[in-house]
Amino acid sequence: MTGTSSASVNIRNSRILVVDDNRVNRHLLVAVLQRGGFSNVGTAEDGVDALARIGEAPPDLMLLDLMMPKMDGFEVCRQVRANPAWKDLPILVQSSLSSSDDRKHAFSAGATDFVTKPINATELLSRVRIHLENQALLRDLQQYRNRRQTELALARSMQERLLPPPSRLAQARTDLGLSLSAHFEPSSELGGDFWDLRRDDRDRLIVWLVDFSGHGVGAALNTFRLHAILRQMDLSNFDPAEHLREVNERVCPLLRNGQFATMLVGVVDQATDTFHYASAGAPAPMIWQPGDDVPEFGDSSGLPVGILASARYENRDVPLPVGARLFLYSDGASELWTSDDTVLGEEGLLEIARQHMHLPDDNHFLDGVLDSLAALGSFNDDVTALVLTRRR
Repeated sequence: MTGTSSASVNIRNSRILVVDDNRVNRHLLVAVLQRGGFSNVGTAEDGVDALARIGEAPPDLMLLDLMMPKMDGFEVCRQVRANPAWKDLPILVQSSLSSSDDRKHAFSAGATDFVTKPINATELLSRVRIHLENQALLRDLQQYRNRRQTELALARSMQERLLPPPSRLAQARTDLGLSLSAHFEPSSELGGDFWDLRRDDRDRLIVWLVDFSGHGVGAALNTFRLHAILRQMDLSNFDPAEHLREVNERVCPLLRNGQFATMLVGVVDQATDTFHYASAGAPAPMIWQPGDDVPEFGDSSGLPVGILASARYENRDVPLPVGARLFLYSDGASELWTSDDTVLGEEGLLEIARQHMHLPDDNHFLDGVLDSLAALGSFNDDVTALVLTRRR
């Protein structure tokens, strides 16, 4: 179901509160409004009475006199605006005061509009209609925004559930002696990044890191598509390049022109002390060998997924003995725009990672890298990062 559209809102049913200490003026204004088609009109005889009536049943618009006993219209405006629940209430001030200073004072206090006494009925009705229509549009917009935020929050929760749960990372440490830490942060409510890890038929750990072009709803939908594809694929006799070829072949028909994804898939082979991987244009992986301060970059060349169905990919190996650390990341990290209007780049990211390499705990290492990046500038793209260290 959809919400009521602004076109269907009947402003003639809107509740209008007329506030004036002069009984004759109140009756006159009520009569003008009723002749104009507004039947739901209430009255208040002064500012104190007005605030009490607003508290009981907030109107959709208030027609307010400025000069009244007990509490004048200026103070009524201030108190109404001080209440967050009434901050958007249209207040039409009507007064015989007409100088620019009087108008300025009224608007400063919180008035929405100003009409001068003696009241011109045609002008008054036109202004009332305009402000009620604007109020209805504003209400519709707020309802739409609230509904959209709720739906996006649900979609983000669903997307986050695609990612490996903490228990799977803990199991990799317990069963395989691999410590892992990961971070996923979309640049908007939804993102196009995705990562996963599973074990193949030889009990080796397979790692995926994917970055679809763009971000937001369209990119997020593509992560759901890819997740479904990966869950259908056979991981026996796992070969990264062949796996990437098959993924690309399945993804190509699903993507619109201009959509693509960079992707890296690799397997940690503890029997051979290697990280065996294939890349489709993903950022270069960083690998620290035991005792090294500076990492080596792995080759990450390859045609992004989704561009050419017949694309082929190449297997690559890098040493990953006990004590080695692997750092994978999406380009949202390396393409960060710093505060001095420059792109960080892979070398800049390497320097930041090197500064935190002394931290033996993967969580502390990754937190340190991300905190340093956040201090340099704001992320304009989704950011995913994964660090893995061989403990045995």
